[in-house]
Amino acid sequence: MADIYFQVVKNFGMELKNYKKMWNIYLCNTDQGLKILQPVRGQEGRIWFQHSTKEHLYRQGFKQISRFYLSAQETPYYTYNRQRYVLEDWEDGEELDYTDFESIQQVTELLGSFHQASKGMCPFKEADIVSYYSMFPNQMEKRTMELHRFRKRVYEHRRLSDFDLLLIRYYSYYYGLALESLTLLEQGPCQVVMNTLKKAHYVCHGDFTHHNVRKTEKGWRISDFSLCSYHIPIYEFTRFVNKTMRKSQWSVERALKMFEIYKQYIYESKGMEQLFLSLLMFPEEFWKLCNLYYNQRRTYPSKKYLEKMQELIETQEEHQQFLKEMKKHLL
Repeated sequence: MADIYFQVVKNFGMELKNYKKMWNIYLCNTDQGLKILQPVRGQEGRIWFQHSTKEHLYRQGFKQISRFYLSAQETPYYTYNRQRYVLEDWEDGEELDYTDFESIQQVTELLGSFHQASKGMCPFKEADIVSYYSMFPNQMEKRTMELHRFRKRVYEHRRLSDFDLLLIRYYSYYYGLALESLTLLEQGPCQVVMNTLKKAHYVCHGDFTHHNVRKTEKGWRISDFSLCSYHIPIYEFTRFVNKTMRKSQWSVERALKMFEIYKQYIYESKGMEQLFLSLLMFPEEFWKLCNLYYNQRRTYPSKKYLEKMQELIETQEEHQQFLKEMKKHLL
């Protein structure tokens, strides 16, 4: 089995000295330094889309990423026994700490500059086009309807679980937020900004979380582009803000500071404020936990979803006050 990895690395033009497995990747010590060898399940066209994104970013001067090495076949992967592998530089570093606001501000700049550099990305001809434009904002409408269906399902249960009881108690608040968010989203200013952003062909990372944002000797770096796609950049930014706010006691001051930083890189028109508020309001985390709980294929759902839901609703009053103050600043 070990001979496989020596042969795979050799195809990328390097000599493998030794390696060790880390999660689902292999840390390889080669004659050209430490590299990461990763088996991938995605189709060739999907890998080419990732490669296209990275190369476009690099050409635009955004170099806080690790590029794919090309194989002897001039592809960003090598196929051995029907298994595809990609090879990148290994970059050790500390994951982002959401409670460190100085780091959060730096990473907000990183995200903004990444989105700015991604504008107009044109993939290689071998790439499959990966886009969420057609799903946005339809996806939010669909999730709002799903929340309504989840509540209907609860009343069909003979015995109510603790999770069911929480959904019943807090449904009106979060469902109301979803409706208010969609109402804002349907208004002219938001529609204009969304159409402008779609036409600009921005790429989003798809999983911009602490696991994929690390501070290395070279500064902040972004890794794992396996979920990258064409998308609305402020959607990804808003998810980052919401994640940060849950770790920052819903600080209005911090959220506004992050928005001011981000606007330096991505700002199309006055409607950006309204679009940002609309996306902030949408109860993404509440929907996600309900979806995970009610759609899992287990007779006895995992208790972790109940624990996470309890953590979420414990901050409902702070969240409500946060949105009230954000409306004053953004509308």
